[in-house]
Amino acid sequence: MQEERLRYLLTHYFRNTISRSELKEMLDQLDQLEEAEFSDLFERMGERVPERSELFNRDQVLNQISSRIGGHHKEIGDERKSKLRYIKWGGIAAAIVVFCFSILFLVQQSAKEGTSQQAVSPREIALPENGAPILKLSNGDQYSISEDHPETLDKNGLSIIKATDGTVVYQVKNNVEGKSEMRTFLSPKGSALTVKLVDGTQVQLNSGASLTYPTHFDEHNRTVSLDGEAYFDVTHDSRKPFIVQTKQTQVKVLGTQFNIASDLSKTKILTTLIKGKVAVSAGHNQQILSPGMQAQTNLHTKQISVQEADLKEVLAWRDGFFRFTEDNIETVLQKVGEWYDIKEVKVNSSSTDKFTGMIKRTKKLSDLLRQLEKISNYKFKIQDGRVLVM
Repeated sequence: MQEERLRYLLTHYFRNTISRSELKEMLDQLDQLEEAEFSDLFERMGERVPERSELFNRDQVLNQISSRIGGHHKEIGDERKSKLRYIKWGGIAAAIVVFCFSILFLVQQSAKEGTSQQAVSPREIALPENGAPILKLSNGDQYSISEDHPETLDKNGLSIIKATDGTVVYQVKNNVEGKSEMRTFLSPKGSALTVKLVDGTQVQLNSGASLTYPTHFDEHNRTVSLDGEAYFDVTHDSRKPFIVQTKQTQVKVLGTQFNIASDLSKTKILTTLIKGKVAVSAGHNQQILSPGMQAQTNLHTKQISVQEADLKEVLAWRDGFFRFTEDNIETVLQKVGEWYDIKEVKVNSSSTDKFTGMIKRTKKLSDLLRQLEKISNYKFKIQDGRVLVM
C-alpha cells in the first residue's frame, strides 16, 4: 500500500499536479527508503536504474528540493490554503532535474503516453550514425579508421579489438623497429572512443578530443599530448613516468587513473585524480594531487588551485550522461553542444529555471530537449542546425 501511494505521489509530482502537503509526504517516504529499495522501486516502474550507484545522490536531491520548499514558504501561504494550491515545476522545484529517477521516469512516461505535444521542429540535430575516428600522421596525411578498411589499420599501426564488456578499443601496435613517429587520434563529434597505447595504458577520449602519441615510447618517459577531455588509466612503470601535455599544463604520473578536461570557458585545464598520485605543472608552479582532488590550471596566469572534486560530475560523460549543477539553459546547451553539432543557440525566454542532475545522452537532440521541456518552463525549436529557446 505504501509503495502504491508513493507511485501516486511521484506520478503527480512529474505531472506538476502535486500539492505542497503531498510533496512533503513524498519526500518523507523517499527519505525512508534504503538505496536498494529505491532502485527496486524504479525498476518496477519500468526503467532500469544504472548499475553504478554513484550515478545519483538521493540525499543531496532531497535536501535541494526541501530547501526550496522552505524558501517558498511565504509565497505559498499557510498549510490550509496550500492544500488547494498546486505546484508548478518553475516555482518550488525550479527545474531540479532529480538525480537518476526523474529522468528515468520522464523517459518512461514519454514512451507510455505518447501524447505529449511535440514542440520541436521536424528538423533534427542527430549524432552521426557511424562516426569513424580520424588518424593524422606527422606528414599531414590523415585516414578514416574503421573495420571496413583493415589495410588502412595495419598500415598505420592500429588494430581494433573488443573488450570483455563489448567496448571497441583501438589498439596501437608495438613498433619497436625504426624511428618513432607521431600519430594523432581524433574522436569524432558524438563519440567517446578508447585508445590502448603500446604500454597498455588506456585512454578514453570524449567527443571531439584528440590524442597525439608516438608509435613507440623512448627509454626515459612516456609522453603524449591531449586536446579536449579524456580519462587515463595508466599502466604502472616506475622507470618511465607517463606525461600528459595539454595547453600550457603538464601532468606527470607513474601509474594511476585521472581525468583531464577544459572548462567551458576554455581558460582552465581541470585535472581530476581518481586513483594514485599525479604532479600537475604549469610554468614554475606545481601541485601534487591526492585521490578525489582536482587541480584547476589558469591558462593565462599559470596559477594552479586545488579543490575537492565532484567525481560524479567529472565522470558522468563516461557513463553516457550529461550532468548539470545549478546550470542555466545557456550552460546546459553549451555542455550538450560538446556532443551535438549545434550551430547557434538563441534564447527568447525570460525563464530563470536552473538544472541540477543528470540526463542520459540521446541519439537525437530533439529527444533530449523534450525531456527538458517536461521539467521546465522552456520550449525548444530546432531549425537549420540552430536551437531556439522559448
